[in-house]
Amino acid sequence: MSRRTEMLKKVQQLNFVMIDVGLYLNNQPDSPAALALFNKYQALHAQAKKEYEEAYGPLTYNGINAEKDGWSWIQKPWPWEVED
Repeated sequence: MSRRTEMLKKVQQLNFVMIDVGLYLNNQPDSPAALALFNKYQALHAQAKKEYEEAYGPLTYNGINAEKDGWSWIQKPWPWEVED
């Protein structure tokens, strides 16, 4: 597996954990343990996404700097277009 694929997989896994814990928090909003877990994985996801985007380009619209780079969203292959 390429480094790019590994990095993308990590972003996806961390996003899944955030969604899962978020669903739990919808039912147990006063759980300090769940909130702490969500905050932990939110930070880990943000860092992994930042590292991926710095290396390979934006994953979402909010990953571009349109003032600096123009509409760079379409200038690189999409994450699913890259072959290992």
